[in-house]
Amino acid sequence: MGSGFRNSLGGGGNQIPNGVKLLLFLNIIIFMMVEISGMQFELFYSNFGLVPAKVWSSFMIWQPITYLFLHGGFIHLLFNMFVLWMFGKDLEHNWGFIPFLKYYFLCGIGAGIATSIFGWGSFTPVIGASGAIYGLLLAYGLTYPNRLVYLYGIFPIKVKFMVIGMGMIAFFASMASANSTVSHITHIAGMVVGFVYLQSKINFKYFKLWLINRKINSLNIKITKRENSDIQRRKDVDIILEKLNIEGWKGLTESEQKVLHSASKTYSQNRPPN
Repeated sequence: MGSGFRNSLGGGGNQIPNGVKLLLFLNIIIFMMVEISGMQFELFYSNFGLVPAKVWSSFMIWQPITYLFLHGGFIHLLFNMFVLWMFGKDLEHNWGFIPFLKYYFLCGIGAGIATSIFGWGSFTPVIGASGAIYGLLLAYGLTYPNRLVYLYGIFPIKVKFMVIGMGMIAFFASMASANSTVSHITHIAGMVVGFVYLQSKINFKYFKLWLINRKINSLNIKITKRENSDIQRRKDVDIILEKLNIEGWKGLTESEQKVLHSASKTYSQNRPPN
């Protein structure tokens, strides 16, 4: 991924929300620890990076999580953290702390699992937060499609076109360069996982709205039926009362007397207390 974005409209201002702060802190601290140790390949990349063959043969099931916090050099870290800061803060301001972190790790871990499946025999470590970062880019493009960013601070481009372009680059690169040190499959998978999750969330939201509307409609139908029943009962009671005034209680049939008793009980129950 090439760097050089500048956002034209920041929804959350300059304030960095807590989720983005936490991720920035963890990534930077872990990077410094790994660099100071001097055992990047011997210890960290081989055991905590994503090595697809080891995930399956040695059951290193933690690797689709831990690979997100390892980076292959300062430029790699700088770019991922820059994109996290630039696009993540508006998403977290919009979604909140927990939903933002949930989405970030869902994309990152999902991309890691997909990478381990497609490259199941590979012993080449995959490291970096790019799977989660590409998921953030996808979410940002769907949330703010017409917001402008400036490539290298010069060329204005809408976010939706930037995201489409980066997705296409990752897709064709993954087909053309199987031996590349950059895992384009991870990038694509991060976007795909993010898209599926956001779409399922939207569909679930519509499903809940449909259930709520159905309950409201059912309640309205019951209320309408009850109101119609009350209207008919009042009409029947009025007719019986007119007959009562003319013929007296003895002139009423047994069923008419029951209607009056029932109406009397109903009206007395619904009468507001003094």
